[in-house]
Amino acid sequence: MGRWLLAAGLALLACTMLFLLHVSERVPPLRDVNIWALAGSPLLIWILVFAARANAYGRDLSHQQFLEEEAQDAQQSWQNWAQRGLTVSASCVLLPEQVSANVLTQPEANLKIRTGQACRIAALPLRTARAEAGLQLLMPALTRALQSLPAEQALQVTLLSDVETGHYPALRDAWQQTRIDATGKASTALVSVTGELSFQWIEDRLHKASADAQLIMVLQVNGGAAYSDGLAALLLCPDRLARSLALPRLAELLRPMPLEISALDSELPLFLQTQTHARLVSGLLADASVWQPVLGEVLTTAGAQGGSLKAEQQWVLEHSCGLPGPFSHWLVAALGVELVRHQQQPLLLLAEDNTRHWIGTITNKDVI
Repeated sequence: MGRWLLAAGLALLACTMLFLLHVSERVPPLRDVNIWALAGSPLLIWILVFAARANAYGRDLSHQQFLEEEAQDAQQSWQNWAQRGLTVSASCVLLPEQVSANVLTQPEANLKIRTGQACRIAALPLRTARAEAGLQLLMPALTRALQSLPAEQALQVTLLSDVETGHYPALRDAWQQTRIDATGKASTALVSVTGELSFQWIEDRLHKASADAQLIMVLQVNGGAAYSDGLAALLLCPDRLARSLALPRLAELLRPMPLEISALDSELPLFLQTQTHARLVSGLLADASVWQPVLGEVLTTAGAQGGSLKAEQQWVLEHSCGLPGPFSHWLVAALGVELVRHQQQPLLLLAEDNTRHWIGTITNKDVI
């Protein structure tokens, strides 16, 4: 701005000098020129140049404001997408050593350290039909919610099990019989059996915006000395479906984000800035001891981003239940739901599957 004022002063000085030259008649060619046009020309040139520059600046400013608004809209859209999730209408988790949300949150929980051990669920048979027995143990927690589903409501059942693939048909039949025994009616659900299900499945379901209810039953029972037992069930559906059918809304499993462990300094702030519910958590639950070295960094970063994560509310499932298995990410999600219901506080989730590390949030919902 100072340069433009200086230029205006010089223009006025030039106007004065041209006026004096014209009046003195010492320059003959200037005698035929209109004195006011001659004297005012420097100032007119300054005004034209200033107007052109102001117009260009205004265009640049408008463009910058447009870009900022677009960036804010994109950030808001990304945050809205990050806050989306699946409502949990029913859940159950059974772990070795009778570990539960109630046990973990006891002020003086005297749990034995089971890190590196393969632990068994005492209620399961020692050798045969362990997956089928697991179905029977999980079903009572699901019966009420399944009975609440209208007959015309589409239900997809995923049996996530470590049984051999040749045993899949028998496990599918066992599910059908268990459903009949529990609810008194046959199931029309589409039942699939698989040995792998990544957390990427959650994002895929959100992208499809499906109105189907999804039941995931985790049957991790054949780890031998390699990993511990674990049973879990999660009945998931879009929130609008849970509301329309008056289903229980126990918690919400928000869209998890893949996490690059080698780039936590950038990945963690990104997650906390986009999934803003994560800043409200007070507790953290991880599936395996491999997370232990980074828990301090997670705590520090959460505090720097305005989070309320507490050091005394950090749990690592492997410490109390032994070696994590191929479905530990779903087991820790089901246990996380139980912790959220028990404490009525959102929870940060750290887990890994066969392909990636994940970070996510489980939020509490009102029970209808």
